[in-house]
Amino acid sequence: MNTRHLLTLIVSLMLLHCFSTGAPAQEITVSQAVVCRQIVDRMPVGSADVIPAGTERVYCFTRIDGAQAETEITHNWYYKGVLKASVVLPVRTSEWRTWSSKSLLPEWTGEWMVEVLSKDGTPLESLIFFVQ
Repeated sequence: MNTRHLLTLIVSLMLLHCFSTGAPAQEITVSQAVVCRQIVDRMPVGSADVIPAGTERVYCFTRIDGAQAETEITHNWYYKGVLKASVVLPVRTSEWRTWSSKSLLPEWTGEWMVEVLSKDGTPLESLIFFVQ
C-alpha cells in the first residue's frame, strides 16, 4: 500500500470515528416518580403533593426503565422558579431506582418543582409539590 492510499485510509477512519455516535440512543423512561418524606428499603414513604412546613428534608424518588447501558439522570430542584439544586444520579441497569433529597429551610414555603432530565438534557418528568 502506498503512502497516499494509507493517508486516505487513515483520514477516512478518523472521519468515520468523529461522525459515528458509538452506541445507539437510549430510550429511558420514568415509570415512577414521587416526592416523599423518607426512603426506606429503597422505596418511597410518605409521598405527597403537599409537604408540611417545618419538614427538614424531602426526597424525589424515580424508577427508571429501559437503559441499555450505564447512563445518568439529573434531578433539578426549583423553588418558586429558581434552581436550588442540581443532582446527577447514575442509572446502572435497565430497571433502576434512585433518589435525591433537598434540605428545606423553614421559610421555603410555597411551590416547588423537581425536573427529571436524561443525560442529554431531555425532560423525562416533572413533579410539582407545595410546602405549607
